[in-house]
Amino acid sequence: MEDDQQSFRQLFNHFYTGLVRFAMDLTISREAAEELVADVFIQLWKNRKQTDPILYFKTYLYTAVRNRCYNHHRDQQKHQWLQLEEEDALPFDEVHPQLEWKEMQQWLDRAVENLSPQGRTIFRLVREEGFKYKEVADILGISPRTVETQLVRATGRLRQALHQYGGGFNQPISGR
Repeated sequence: MEDDQQSFRQLFNHFYTGLVRFAMDLTISREAAEELVADVFIQLWKNRKQTDPILYFKTYLYTAVRNRCYNHHRDQQKHQWLQLEEEDALPFDEVHPQLEWKEMQQWLDRAVENLSPQGRTIFRLVREEGFKYKEVADILGISPRTVETQLVRATGRLRQALHQYGGGFNQPISGR
């Protein structure tokens, strides 16, 4: 039993941050995203002894979180609740403003936030989480071609943002 708990804790720690970021793209607040991701892990723990193994665990988790987010939206609309929450802004570390790298990273983070919701989600899943186009298509219920198109648009916009920032960043962003 202790081994099960330790393994589960490692899985949780490994996937939690990426899943919360993904859920935040689909929900209104960080709190809702954290709660929905926690719900997925609770359900996973409850069903840990089921006989059918999960073949593609990472895809399973992201799909489960996406479904929880969609169900959350449906329930919110059904009950006509209006949540007005301030967006959680990432606090920018201003202790060392002379660090150009940190400033550029902040610029890029803002550019990612300004992408369309679908483009931002696809960019994060492919570039930050390492999913393949087909896996992202399966998770989001869209075609792999749509994933590719959205990713090309997103990287083009990010390249423009970097060019505006530094005047001359023409290198591809982590090409595939």
